[in-house]
Amino acid sequence: MRINKIIAVLSLFSFIIIYTSCNNAAGDPKEATERLIGTDKWIISEIDANDAPVFKDGKLVQQFGGPSFERYMENVRFNNDGTFTGYFKGETNPMTLNWKTNEKNITVFSAESAAAKGGEWTIDPKDVFKDSFSMKTQSTAYNYPQMTRVELKFKKVK
Repeated sequence: MRINKIIAVLSLFSFIIIYTSCNNAAGDPKEATERLIGTDKWIISEIDANDAPVFKDGKLVQQFGGPSFERYMENVRFNNDGTFTGYFKGETNPMTLNWKTNEKNITVFSAESAAAKGGEWTIDPKDVFKDSFSMKTQSTAYNYPQMTRVELKFKKVK
Protein backbone atom coordinates (compact mmCIF):
# COMPACT_ATOMS: atom_id res chain seq x y z
CA MET A 1 0.00 0.00 0.00
CA ARG A 2 2.79 2.40 0.91
CA ILE A 3 4.62 1.67 -2.36
CA ASN A 4 1.49 2.57 -4.35
CA LYS A 5 1.32 5.95 -2.61
CA ILE A 6 5.00 6.61 -3.29
CA ILE A 7 4.59 5.69 -6.96
CA ALA A 8 1.51 7.91 -7.25
CA VAL A 9 3.30 10.88 -5.66
CA LEU A 10 6.39 10.40 -7.86
CA SER A 11 4.20 10.12 -10.97
CA LEU A 12 2.35 13.32 -10.10
CA PHE A 13 5.63 15.13 -9.36
CA SER A 14 7.10 13.94 -12.69
CA PHE A 15 4.01 15.10 -14.57
CA ILE A 16 4.20 18.55 -12.97
CA ILE A 17 7.91 18.91 -13.82
CA ILE A 18 7.37 17.83 -17.44
CA TYR A 19 4.31 20.08 -17.86
CA THR A 20 5.98 23.18 -16.46
CA SER A 21 9.21 22.66 -18.39
CA CYS A 22 7.31 22.40 -21.67
CA ASN A 23 5.11 25.44 -21.04
CA ASN A 24 7.49 27.91 -19.43
CA ALA A 25 7.46 31.52 -20.47
CA ALA A 26 10.74 33.06 -21.55
CA GLY A 27 12.83 34.12 -18.57
CA ASP A 28 14.23 37.32 -20.08
CA PRO A 29 14.17 39.40 -23.29
CA LYS A 30 17.15 37.50 -24.74
CA GLU A 31 15.42 34.12 -24.39
CA ALA A 32 12.18 35.62 -25.74
CA THR A 33 14.06 36.97 -28.77
CA GLU A 34 15.61 33.56 -29.45
CA ARG A 35 12.17 31.93 -29.41
CA LEU A 36 10.64 34.58 -31.67
CA ILE A 37 13.35 34.50 -34.35
CA GLY A 38 13.63 30.72 -34.06
CA THR A 39 10.19 30.29 -35.61
CA ASP A 40 9.66 30.81 -39.34
CA LYS A 41 6.00 31.77 -39.16
CA TRP A 42 3.53 32.80 -36.47
CA ILE A 43 -0.23 32.88 -37.21
CA ILE A 44 -2.86 34.99 -35.47
CA SER A 45 -5.04 33.06 -33.04
CA GLU A 46 -6.82 35.83 -31.13
CA ILE A 47 -7.22 39.60 -30.92
CA ASP A 48 -8.41 41.14 -27.66
CA ALA A 49 -9.57 44.73 -27.23
CA ASN A 50 -9.86 45.93 -23.63
CA ASP A 51 -9.49 42.28 -22.50
CA ALA A 52 -12.45 41.05 -24.60
CA PRO A 53 -11.92 38.85 -27.68
CA VAL A 54 -12.83 40.56 -30.97
CA PHE A 55 -11.25 37.85 -33.15
CA LYS A 56 -10.92 34.19 -32.20
CA ASP A 57 -10.57 30.88 -34.04
CA GLY A 58 -10.52 32.59 -37.43
CA LYS A 59 -13.73 34.56 -36.86
CA LEU A 60 -14.58 38.12 -35.89
CA VAL A 61 -16.39 38.41 -32.56
CA GLN A 62 -18.55 41.52 -32.52
CA GLN A 63 -18.44 43.47 -29.26
CA PHE A 64 -21.23 46.01 -28.82
CA GLY A 65 -19.77 49.51 -28.86
CA GLY A 66 -16.18 48.28 -29.16
CA PRO A 67 -13.65 48.50 -31.96
CA SER A 68 -13.78 46.08 -34.89
CA PHE A 69 -10.73 44.48 -36.45
CA GLU A 70 -11.58 43.54 -40.01
CA ARG A 71 -7.99 44.17 -41.14
CA TYR A 72 -5.33 42.25 -39.27
CA MET A 73 -2.05 40.46 -39.91
CA GLU A 74 -2.71 36.76 -40.48
CA ASN A 75 0.91 35.77 -40.10
CA VAL A 76 4.14 37.39 -38.97
CA ARG A 77 7.86 36.68 -38.79
CA PHE A 78 10.75 38.11 -36.77
CA ASN A 79 13.86 38.35 -38.94
CA ASN A 80 17.46 38.30 -37.68
CA ASP A 81 18.13 41.69 -39.29
CA GLY A 82 15.70 43.46 -36.93
CA THR A 83 12.76 43.54 -39.33
CA PHE A 84 9.31 42.22 -38.57
CA THR A 85 7.24 41.18 -41.59
CA GLY A 86 3.52 40.58 -41.52
CA TYR A 87 0.88 39.76 -44.09
CA PHE A 88 -2.58 41.27 -43.76
CA LYS A 89 -5.50 38.96 -44.53
CA GLY A 90 -5.94 38.65 -48.29
CA GLU A 91 -2.79 40.61 -49.20
CA THR A 92 0.35 39.25 -50.87
CA ASN A 93 2.75 42.12 -50.11
CA PRO A 94 4.13 42.17 -46.58
CA MET A 95 4.17 45.11 -44.21
CA THR A 96 7.64 45.57 -42.77
CA LEU A 97 8.21 46.97 -39.30
CA ASN A 98 11.26 46.95 -37.05
CA TRP A 99 11.78 45.17 -33.76
CA LYS A 100 14.40 45.46 -31.04
CA THR A 101 15.28 43.77 -27.79
CA ASN A 102 15.33 46.12 -24.80
CA GLU A 103 16.39 45.64 -21.20
CA LYS A 104 12.90 44.55 -20.06
CA ASN A 105 10.99 43.64 -23.23
CA ILE A 106 10.87 43.57 -27.03
CA THR A 107 9.27 46.34 -29.06
CA VAL A 108 7.86 46.30 -32.58
CA PHE A 109 7.59 49.69 -34.25
CA SER A 110 7.24 51.46 -37.59
CA ALA A 111 10.24 51.64 -39.90
CA GLU A 112 9.38 55.33 -40.41
CA SER A 113 10.63 57.37 -37.46
CA ALA A 114 7.75 59.88 -37.65
CA ALA A 115 5.16 57.09 -37.45
CA ALA A 116 7.02 55.18 -34.73
CA LYS A 117 6.01 57.58 -31.96
CA GLY A 118 2.97 56.18 -30.17
CA GLY A 119 2.53 53.21 -32.51
CA GLU A 120 4.75 50.79 -30.65
CA TRP A 121 3.83 47.22 -29.72
CA THR A 122 5.37 45.61 -26.62
CA ILE A 123 6.22 41.94 -26.08
CA ASP A 124 6.96 40.95 -22.48
CA PRO A 125 9.11 37.84 -21.96
CA LYS A 126 6.34 36.39 -19.75
CA ASP A 127 4.10 36.38 -22.86
CA VAL A 128 6.54 34.38 -25.03
CA PHE A 129 6.33 30.58 -25.00
CA LYS A 130 7.82 27.95 -27.29
CA ASP A 131 4.61 27.72 -29.33
CA SER A 132 2.91 31.11 -28.81
CA PHE A 133 3.41 34.76 -27.95
CA SER A 134 1.38 37.92 -27.56
CA MET A 135 2.08 41.58 -28.21
CA LYS A 136 0.26 44.56 -26.69
CA THR A 137 -0.35 48.24 -27.32
CA GLN A 138 -2.60 51.07 -26.16
CA SER A 139 -3.98 53.67 -28.53
CA THR A 140 -6.87 56.03 -29.24
CA ALA A 141 -6.60 55.14 -32.95
CA TYR A 142 -9.10 52.27 -32.70
CA ASN A 143 -11.95 54.05 -30.91
CA TYR A 144 -11.16 57.77 -30.67
CA PRO A 145 -11.15 59.47 -28.14
CA GLN A 146 -11.25 56.36 -25.94
CA MET A 147 -7.99 54.60 -25.05
CA THR A 148 -8.09 51.00 -26.28
CA ARG A 149 -5.82 48.21 -25.04
CA VAL A 150 -5.12 45.71 -27.82
CA GLU A 151 -3.45 42.31 -27.50
CA LEU A 152 -2.56 40.17 -30.51
CA LYS A 153 -2.01 36.48 -29.77
CA PHE A 154 -0.03 34.34 -32.20
CA LYS A 155 0.65 30.61 -32.46
CA LYS A 156 3.60 28.84 -34.00
CA VAL A 157 2.91 27.22 -37.39
CA LYS A 158 3.66 23.52 -37.08
